[in-house]
Amino acid sequence: MSILDYLIHGNLAIRQEIINKFLNKLMEENRWVQDIELKINPGLINLVAILSVSETLTFKVNLDMSLSNFAFNRNSRFVELPLQGPVLISYRGLNIKTRLEVVMDPDPVASAETPESLLRLMEYLIVEEDKITIDFNQIPGFNQLLQKKLGFLLNNLEISKLELGEEMIIVQPIIKFF
Repeated sequence: MSILDYLIHGNLAIRQEIINKFLNKLMEENRWVQDIELKINPGLINLVAILSVSETLTFKVNLDMSLSNFAFNRNSRFVELPLQGPVLISYRGLNIKTRLEVVMDPDPVASAETPESLLRLMEYLIVEEDKITIDFNQIPGFNQLLQKKLGFLLNNLEISKLELGEEMIIVQPIIKFF
């Protein structure tokens, strides 16, 4: 199905199934993320991921987020997702509700022990206690995907509005030629 098939009243609808395919493709080489699924409802995004730290040690992380600040233009492409409650971490029947923050160690010697796939994941995610920010310009293959789908329009594409619908994100795109 072409990208134009997802137009709704002049807006672009990005269905959760497409986002889940993209997330799974992105996580293929990441040994830490065994499964990831995004569910979109009006006003709320639910992300469930099964993470593994070894062959026998896995845990499930459940996040509920909303959509707040975003920018999508030729210079900046990011979205902020405020958490709508504590993060739920499930491990062998134990459910832990907590806040979550990821801080990268600036010492390259210390991070040498950290798996490369996990470091690459953290390049485009900023995880704070109350929100997660995704920097799309840092996601490997994202610009190439847009270039393939949108061609020359990519440099002039901006998003003026984002909404969460039933199983979709509704994007109001605009083209600005400067």
